[in-house]
Amino acid sequence: MIKDRWRFDELRNFYAKQEVRMNINKTYTPIICRNLALKGLSKNEYNSFVHVIFNFTDKEFAVIAGTSARTLSRLKSNQNIPPQAAEVTISLMRAYSKASEIFGSQENAVKWLKTPNSVLGNITPVQALSSRFGAEEVMDMLGRIEYGVYS
Repeated sequence: MIKDRWRFDELRNFYAKQEVRMNINKTYTPIICRNLALKGLSKNEYNSFVHVIFNFTDKEFAVIAGTSARTLSRLKSNQNIPPQAAEVTISLMRAYSKASEIFGSQENAVKWLKTPNSVLGNITPVQALSSRFGAEEVMDMLGRIEYGVYS
């Protein structure tokens, strides 16, 4: 466990130093997300988003993405992650972008996405993003927050 944590910290520091970051100011419309999913998401893009911004290990994210941590860790940086993991990552990118805009900072967006929410049945928005229906629900919630509609 400690060895895995050390490796994770080392990877996170490497990507932070390389400034490999996703363009979170991009508007992730459904058509952009669909095209991104069809093109595929590289391990580098996945690492810079999931590890650096969200501070998830492969094992933690694999549970959410419906794949194995071993599959994610074996990939080389230029290889694409599995389609299901890519779709969940893209949903997370989309929600993160919108939440950053609504809550005014990237830190607040991450905090909101990682906090259990009673509207979602006391799971986190990140956990809800593991399915298309959950992703739709999270985006609807963000829209309601943005326009001051509380339900």
